[in-house]
Amino acid sequence: MHKSTLTLLAALLTACSGPTPAAAPQVAAAEAPKTEAAAEPAKPEAPVDNRVLADSGIGVGGKLKAFQIVNCDSGDEYCQVCRYGGSPKVMAVGELDDPEFRNDIQNLDALVKKYGEDKLKAFAVIAEIKDGKGVTPAQDREALIARAKAVRQELGVTIPVVVPAAEEGGNKAFDDYYNITKGRTMMFADGRNAVRYSATAPTDLAALNDAIREVLGVTEAPAG
Repeated sequence: MHKSTLTLLAALLTACSGPTPAAAPQVAAAEAPKTEAAAEPAKPEAPVDNRVLADSGIGVGGKLKAFQIVNCDSGDEYCQVCRYGGSPKVMAVGELDDPEFRNDIQNLDALVKKYGEDKLKAFAVIAEIKDGKGVTPAQDREALIARAKAVRQELGVTIPVVVPAAEEGGNKAFDDYYNITKGRTMMFADGRNAVRYSATAPTDLAALNDAIREVLGVTEAPAG
């Protein structure tokens, strides 16, 4: 057989065998699913204390808030701040046995009569000053309420004399909010309960008069 014939046969055999198959692509190993770290529980935010505080009581720019009281004359339980609604109001806090606080009650009653009960309201809150903090009286409440009623009649005043209502764990709306640290604390608020005057044991009520006139829009205090 000639060399050329052998060469031709080899070429034909190579063509019939077809191309060499490509290597199968390697399949990547499946990645293990990623586990997310457990989210930490959100920590509760501490309540923001946005009160405006005076040395004792709520300061100018703060607000009077609702709290339950017992009216020493009628025995009814309600919120005196709420009952006075949109009227300008004076809230005085002190101890029943303090003679100066009794004078404050009489002076506030005279102010209400001077400006008119339709224009100005006031009420006196009997508290217990204990370790530098004014709290709701807890002991002998019925006797205290009876004494407060007798003192109101003795003073001849018409403004309510009240005691914070007894609640389980204390009357927090009064004890914790109002920041009473001393007796004879006075706060005057406008019709929106925004405090416009705040003082402790004032020597006179001139500054209170000024605040009342400004809120009521009068240039001079009524005669009397």
